[in-house]
This record gives sequence, structure tokens and C-alpha cells, in this order.
Amino acid sequence: MLEVNKVYQGDCLELMRSIPDKSIDMVITSPPYNVGMPYGSDDRQYYSDYLNYMKEVLGECYRVLVSGGRIGINLPSTIMQSTKSRPAYLSLDFVLLMREIGFLEREWICWIKMKGGGIPGKSTSWGSWRSPSLPYLRDASEFIIIMDKETHKKVGDKTKIDITAEEFLQFTTNCWYMIPETNRWHPAPFPEELPYRLIKLYTYQEDIILDPFVGWGTTCVVAKKLNRQYIGIDNNPEYCRMATIRLANETNLFKEVNNE
Repeated sequence: MLEVNKVYQGDCLELMRSIPDKSIDMVITSPPYNVGMPYGSDDRQYYSDYLNYMKEVLGECYRVLVSGGRIGINLPSTIMQSTKSRPAYLSLDFVLLMREIGFLEREWICWIKMKGGGIPGKSTSWGSWRSPSLPYLRDASEFIIIMDKETHKKVGDKTKIDITAEEFLQFTTNCWYMIPETNRWHPAPFPEELPYRLIKLYTYQEDIILDPFVGWGTTCVVAKKLNRQYIGIDNNPEYCRMATIRLANETNLFKEVNNE
């Protein structure tokens, strides 16, 4: 059985089997996209193999969630498959998998990764420049898919609600403007604002948050700041080490990492 408020290194599918049924209040994660990112292991499989693995992981997420528990999963709309032959509609395919497992649809949030709708500055996937022959669209948005287990309503202690009126008004739109996070410690971090909004909107204080692809620990760091319990899992030992440092003393992360 995994203890709360810790980060664990290993395959999330194997480690999640040590989590009891109906013991997690929310899963917040952004899984590998199967696009060859340098996570320290092979992040490009045949698309069918990738989806089969993710279905097993999502099945474990469903098992460990309490009734009324939620999953918030950050995904792009489209990726190129491992064969590089055609695009795959990743968010849609995950939704279909989650339906098969039994999740109930709740929300589909569009994360706009530009401030004020401007042109993204570092994207060059233009395809056929100024020609209709083969133009490519640049990634200026991703999705956050929210689904529930068994029931849409989550029962909790009303004294453990900490979302403000201003936050509630801002977070209850299905379009979120958030600037992406960039750093040299992880190739694909999401900003703290993303788990902050999900945790405030969908959980009570002291609820348990699980991130099975925790990376360098952002979900757990935000959960700790917001008086939630957490479990983080990642198969990369270096990311787990950095996540543990962040959780111990986030302000000293870069100093401590550089000195080791």
C-alpha cells in the first residue's frame, strides 16, 4: 500500500495496484503523448500499443477513485503517430477509452496557451507556407478532460471548501487562458495554475490527489500548498528526485539541484 504525501519511482501501472480501491479523491495528470519526448525512456510506441497501455492505467485510475471522484487529464488535440503516417486525435481517443472503462463525462476545458489570443512566438509548423497545398496548424491550445466516477456529485465537508467567489467565477468557464511553463529540468511541464484550478474547483481540503505521471512534481507541490494530500508516481528516478526536492523546499530547487 502506497503512503500519502510521497513521490514513488516506478511504473505507474504496477505501483497503482498497491493503492486500495476507492481511496483517491482526484487524479490530475498529463501522460506522455507518444511523440518521442526525452523523458529518459522510449516515448514512442505503435499507437495501438500506447493506447492499450493507457487504457490499463486509466482503468487503475477508475478503480482507486472514490465514488464521485474526478479525473482531470491534460492532452493535446492531435499528435503524429509513431509511424509518422497520419495524425491521431489523442484527446478524442482518450475520451473513448474512458467511456469504455465507465467514466462519466463532465467537462472538456480548452487551455489556450497564448496571452490575449496572440500568435505563438516559437512555433514553426507551417507546412506549405502561404499555400493551401499542405498547411499545418500550430499548437496554441490543449484540452483538460474532466470525468467522474459513478456519480457527478462529490460528497464532502463543507467546512473544507476553500475556493473563493472570484476563483469560482473565473474557473467555471470552459476556456482557460494560462501561459505554458518552461524550464530546463523537464521537457513538458504544465504550469502550477493548471492543477491549482482543478484542485480548488473539484476537491475539498485534505482530499487525496494522485498524479501517475508526476514528472518533476507540480501536481504534488500544488496539492501540498493547498492542504491536500498527494501521491506522485514517475518512472524516471531523476524527476522523482527533483520532485522530492521541490516538495521539501521549492524555493531552493535550482540551488540544490545545481549543487548536487
